Amino acid sequence: MAKRINRYTGVLQPRMVGTGSPEVSVLVLYDVENDRIRGRVADVCLNYGLERIQFSAFLGKINRNHRQELTMRMQDEIGGEVARVRVIPITEDSVREMWTMDQYTRVEMVVEGDEATTAKSKLPKMRIVGSEC
Repeated sequence: MAKRINRYTGVLQPRMVGTGSPEVSVLVLYDVENDRIRGRVADVCLNYGLERIQFSAFLGKINRNHRQELTMRMQDEIGGEVARVRVIPITEDSVREMWTMDQYTRVEMVVEGDEATTAKSKLPKMRIVGSEC
């Protein structure tokens, strides 16, 4: 008797729990060792309209079929490489209640006499944006 192959082996297996809404917010997290493949996985996420929120994290709205497609395309890109992938559906209430903290550093050149040095100034300061604000 031939052994049945599961096409989802090695990635998050979709679980049909309830019906859910046709389009839900998803959080995609991945950890891929190979730089080239990590870039291709990011391109797959961008092609599905997800927004990059961290170097290896994306957030956006897609339906269940696109979540399944996204997972299979990432599996195709990763192949046999070492990787961890999570595609997590999240509720709209969670997205509305989300706090974002963005802090960036800007490097400025300071010229004093004949020497040029770099000085870091933080812009903007830490800010917290939530639904209550």
